[in-house]
Amino acid sequence: MNKFWNVTNNGKTSQIDLFGYVGGEKDSFFNKGFNENDLLKDLRSIPSDNKINISINTFGGSVYTALSIYSLLKAHKGQIEIRVDGVSMSAGTIITSVPGAKVIMPKGSMMMIHRVSSVVWGNAGDMQKSADDLVKLEENIIDIYQAKTGKDPEAIREKMNAETYFTAEEAVEFGLADEVDESSSVTNELDGDTFMCNGLKVEAAKLFGHLPEWLPKAVAHKSPAIKMEDPKMDLEKLKADYPDLYQAVRNEGIRQGEENERARIQAIEEIAVAGFEKMVAEAKFGQKRMTAEQLAVAILKADKERMAQMLKDRQEDSAEAANLDQPSNEGLEPNSEQKQKEDAEMKAAIAAARKSFARK
Repeated sequence: MNKFWNVTNNGKTSQIDLFGYVGGEKDSFFNKGFNENDLLKDLRSIPSDNKINISINTFGGSVYTALSIYSLLKAHKGQIEIRVDGVSMSAGTIITSVPGAKVIMPKGSMMMIHRVSSVVWGNAGDMQKSADDLVKLEENIIDIYQAKTGKDPEAIREKMNAETYFTAEEAVEFGLADEVDESSSVTNELDGDTFMCNGLKVEAAKLFGHLPEWLPKAVAHKSPAIKMEDPKMDLEKLKADYPDLYQAVRNEGIRQGEENERARIQAIEEIAVAGFEKMVAEAKFGQKRMTAEQLAVAILKADKERMAQMLKDRQEDSAEAANLDQPSNEGLEPNSEQKQKEDAEMKAAIAAARKSFARK
């Protein structure tokens, strides 16, 4: 779990970092896998007389978790100093209201207080009980704020009802904070519906009734255009002005060329077929070298031409054999033994030629 708190002890000083949803994950406004016992265990590991420095940046969260942290810090015997490194809103202001703690706000930091809200599931009785509990809870929170600020409860209730945002200066004036750190500042701004608080982001419209009009709007920053005084660069200028870069580019080109050539030859060898050895060798190393794809097309074309020639030769052989089967009486006597012998020899030669051609 990416927990929202971190506690470190270093001799007589302890550091507590509270960042994100009070009672959940650091980068989420939802209570995911939070175990309050783990938090309380870490807080109780702090020696009772240590000075505690707290850095807080939160939109709020669970009131009950905030009250648990408040109670433990209230019982601490040592000095407590709280720094609002962004915002302390809603439940976060309960933590910053620990009695006796010094609250410091850099310029640009913010606080916000409002009424307690909850989600209820059940019948009318369940909802009435939840409403009564919320009223009691709000009264407890008003008491906490009163102890910190010294303000009248009705003045505090009015601020809560209005969901009031405080700048660092306004928070000090109202008593929620003790000092403005003029030497440092944080950035809080609104980018569309996203509230960005010193690195913390949240969809504000889903969580808050409104946002202050004085909240700065995010501005898209454009990098200035870079004007090139002399954009022209050729090989000779590169070689003269940047010899090391030229040599590195050249070596990389040679290396890449060798890799490409090896890949080309390997691809050709993978498609090589018997009967086309001369064509394969020409594709690899000849005057007109080819890729494997180009060679494959050339082989298909040559094979098509060879098949056409084979068909033509067979047709001619068949016609010749047919002519030999017809007896000719020109210059020969019928039933001549010599003629029959010659015809037989010719037929045997043609048959042998056909067999030889077929093997090819």
